[in-house]
Amino acid sequence: MRKLKNLLDPKYTKICMYAGVTAALTAVAMLLLWLSGGVWRRLWSLFVAVLRPIVIGGIFCYLLTPPVNGFERAFTKKKAHAWARPLSVLLTLLLTAAGIILILLLVLIAMYRSVSAINLDAVSALLSSAQGDILSFLESLADRVAEIGLPVERIGNLLAAIVNGIKNAATGLLFGVIFAVYFLLDGTQIGGYWKRALRLLAGEKAENRLALLREDADRVFSGYIRGQFVDALIVGVLSSVAFLIAGVPDAIVVGVLTGLGNLIPYVGPTVGYLTLAVVCIPSAAWEKLLTGAICLAVIMSIDSNLINPRLLSSKIKIHPLLVVAALIGGGVIGGFVGMIVAVPTAALLKVQFDRYLEYRERTAAQADDLPDSDSDATE
Repeated sequence: MRKLKNLLDPKYTKICMYAGVTAALTAVAMLLLWLSGGVWRRLWSLFVAVLRPIVIGGIFCYLLTPPVNGFERAFTKKKAHAWARPLSVLLTLLLTAAGIILILLLVLIAMYRSVSAINLDAVSALLSSAQGDILSFLESLADRVAEIGLPVERIGNLLAAIVNGIKNAATGLLFGVIFAVYFLLDGTQIGGYWKRALRLLAGEKAENRLALLREDADRVFSGYIRGQFVDALIVGVLSSVAFLIAGVPDAIVVGVLTGLGNLIPYVGPTVGYLTLAVVCIPSAAWEKLLTGAICLAVIMSIDSNLINPRLLSSKIKIHPLLVVAALIGGGVIGGFVGMIVAVPTAALLKVQFDRYLEYRERTAAQADDLPDSDSDATE
C-alpha cells in the first residue's frame, strides 16, 4: 500500500478526488430533481401563470405608451400636471375600447346583412332534399368513430382542456390589462427601481450595456410596429377601393378587416377571404366573390413581395431580403408567434452584430496604432 501511495502523484490524485466528488454530487442532484419532478412542475406552472399576465401587460403598455405620452404632453400644456398621467391613461383605454367595439359592430352588421340575404325557403328545400344524405353521413361518421374506438372519457378530457385553455387565456388577458394600467401609471418609478437594483447588483458597466440594448430594441420594435400600421393602412385602402369597384357587398367593412388582419403577417389574406365568403355566399354573389378574391390575391401579392418588405426595411434599416427570410424562418421555428416577432428580432440581432463589427474595427485600429506610438517614443 505504501509503495502504491508513493507511485501516485498527489496533485493528480487530488484532482481525481475533486472530479469524483463533483460527479457524485451531480448524480445525487439529478436524482433529487427526478424524484421531485412533481414539485418542479408545480413551481413551473406557478411561474408561467404569474409571468403570462406580466408579459401581456408589458406588450399592451409598450403599444399604448406613445398615445399616453402624447395626451400627457397635451394636458401638461394646459397646466393639468397632477392629473395629466391618469387622464391620459384613461382616455387612451377608452379610445382603444371604442375602436375594438366599433370593429365588432362592423363585423356584426356585415354578418347580419349576410344572414338577412339568405333565402330561407331555398335553404329549407335544400336541406329537405339532402336529408337522406346528411343522415347517412352522420351514421357513417358514428360507425367510423366506433371503429376507431375513441373513448368518451378522452373526448371529455379534450373538451375540458379546451375550456381550461379558454379560461386561462381570458384570465391572462384580464390580469394583463390590469398590469398594463399599472405599468402605464407607474412605469417611471418601476423602471427606476429595477435600474437601481441592476446597477447595485451587476455594476454600472452591465447597466450601461443593458440600457444600450434596450434603446436598440425600442428603436427596432417601434419601427416595426409603425411599418406594420402603415402597411395595414395601405392594404386596407387598396382593398376597400378594389372591392368597391368590384361591387362586393359591404366593401368598406371587408377592406377594413383585411387591413386590420394584415397587422399580423400572413393573417390579412385569411381574414380577407373569409370576410369575402361571409358577405358574398349568402346572397349567391358568386361573380363578385370571384372578382373580389382575384383583386385580394393581386393586392396581397404586391404587398408581401414589394410594399411590406420595403416599408419594414425603411423603418428598421434592414434589407428586404432579410425581412422575407426572417418571416420564413420565424414561421418554421415558431409558427404564428414566430412570424410576428421574427422581423424585429432579426433586425435587433443585425444591430448587435453591426455593433460587434464596429468594436472589432476599433480594436484593430487601436492595435495598429500601438507599434507606431512605441516607435515614436523610441525615436
